Amino acid sequence: MLGALCGEPADNTGNPVTSADQTRPDVRLVTDAAALVEAVRELRSAPVIGLDCETTGLDPHGDRLRLIQLAARGCVCLVDCFRVRPCELARLFQGPGAPLIVAHNAKFDLQFLMAAGLPVPPRLFDTMLAAQILAAGTPEARQVSLADVAARYLGETVDKSEQTSDWSGELTAGQLEYAAHDAAILLRLYDALREELRTARLGNTAGLENRALPAVAWMEHTGIGFDAERWLELGLAAERRRDELARELTATAGAEDLFGNSTVNWASPEQVAEVLRRRGHEVTSTDEATLRSIQDREPLVPLILAYREASKRVGTYGERWAEHVHARTGRIHASWRQIGAASGRMACTRPNLQNLPRDPAYRSCFRPGAGRVFVKADYSQIELRIAAEIAKDRRMIEAFQRGEDLHTLTARLVLGREAVTPEDRQAAKALNFGLLYGMGVQRFRDYAELHYGVQLSLEEAAELRRAWFRTYPGVRRWHRAQPDGEAETRTLGGRKRIGVKSFTEKLNTPVQGTGADGLKAALALLWTTRDRCPSAVPVLVVHDEIVLECDVAEAEQAAVWLSECMRQGMAQFLRRVPVDVETKIIADYGGTPATVEPEPDLESAPF
Repeated sequence: MLGALCGEPADNTGNPVTSADQTRPDVRLVTDAAALVEAVRELRSAPVIGLDCETTGLDPHGDRLRLIQLAARGCVCLVDCFRVRPCELARLFQGPGAPLIVAHNAKFDLQFLMAAGLPVPPRLFDTMLAAQILAAGTPEARQVSLADVAARYLGETVDKSEQTSDWSGELTAGQLEYAAHDAAILLRLYDALREELRTARLGNTAGLENRALPAVAWMEHTGIGFDAERWLELGLAAERRRDELARELTATAGAEDLFGNSTVNWASPEQVAEVLRRRGHEVTSTDEATLRSIQDREPLVPLILAYREASKRVGTYGERWAEHVHARTGRIHASWRQIGAASGRMACTRPNLQNLPRDPAYRSCFRPGAGRVFVKADYSQIELRIAAEIAKDRRMIEAFQRGEDLHTLTARLVLGREAVTPEDRQAAKALNFGLLYGMGVQRFRDYAELHYGVQLSLEEAAELRRAWFRTYPGVRRWHRAQPDGEAETRTLGGRKRIGVKSFTEKLNTPVQGTGADGLKAALALLWTTRDRCPSAVPVLVVHDEIVLECDVAEAEQAAVWLSECMRQGMAQFLRRVPVDVETKIIADYGGTPATVEPEPDLESAPF
């Protein structure tokens, strides 16, 4: 019986006590409702279950769930979803004492469970995320398929040849054996990875990632609304602008015959450099910093930069984006990588929603459904706040505790301004963000001009740099405490990155990683408290920003809820520095204000 095989003692966190390996489990194919009810009843006694899904394709909105494999110690149930509705599994995933569910790349499986109307299990352990956490900063962090992880931690070879077979027809013995093995191996991987995480002091990080996992799957499954027609119009306009700029560049440069009988290819850095050299500029590069260094003497520079921006919009943000709109949902369901960087930050592909143009015309193409709005919230000066906590810089910490704007404070103390102008604040931003991670004088000077339009001589840049470090001595001590050579970094939550060589990365990895930890804690809270705002769903995450979509009537409520989750999430890691969150209710991602009608005051109504 399954019950005899599945029952196993658990520790006080619900984690199973490791038992002897059983590499040849009993396998049961479930093809009728009565057998499914019995299997669920017996599986409920298992403290940990491996879960895997076989599907007819990769799209939870268009493809079908074929098998749900559920492995306990020594047994595997294969639920054939073509022959029995899996709704009975809700009883396995919910309620007090529900087992811990172990999966590999669980985001994929969760989306198919969501599409089937099944609840998300309350306790999850993703073996892929665990492997990424353990290997952060090494090439192995990119080698996290089930076969890779099994080879690394169990010394086993996993045959994945059946993965791409046809799962829509009659199931073969080979497919059933493959499906059972993929679920059963997860239990042994869980044992091995759990011990590795404990030894590396990464259990808390793994717990955080597993709690955030349902929210990431929720966001990807929901997708975001997109006006493809308007986007294509912008792409055509960018094409016209690019071509106009090319003609204007050629006319201004007088360069029709510079390269034989053809005009200059303004997309070629080599040809642009040659044009500039012939116009008297000794340049070896045409990057933006180099171009801006000669813009006072060269009228081509603004045209070249504008041409490149228009070209980027044509190439990066062109008509291919419309291909990502799902035919069935009418929304873009981008692929979110929960651990997308060694720092722990998320990443996004197909398409990259984290790297949209700042132009509101483009961003306004992302919009909610009818009768709904976006609620956008972002952390205020979060990298500076985290750095203040890590560096233990007293002046920074006290300024944040008093609710002061750090850029204004820097303008007063470093620039010596009593009445701070917008230009002074821009210069202070260049100082704060440029020097936080250890820029030298030349790089700081270039950074200030390129990003903030602040022009400084080398002497001025050097003096401001010295003054900034005198103002914030805790940051200087933090910089000087960094070890030489390769090092291991940790976030305030304990997330590790291995083999960090660059001085700048030794500084910014713990800061950006702590920011990622706080954001994921916020996502986890959004998931566990989602009943507070039933119409709201996350649709976008961009480093220090979360965007929800909700009904107009719940917009104010959603703004309060989102702000609270983000504050509480980050406050788990910042003990001395307060967290500030700014929220907006908008009609589209471009920032168009939304009209939110206040609820009527029924008590004072004249009826």
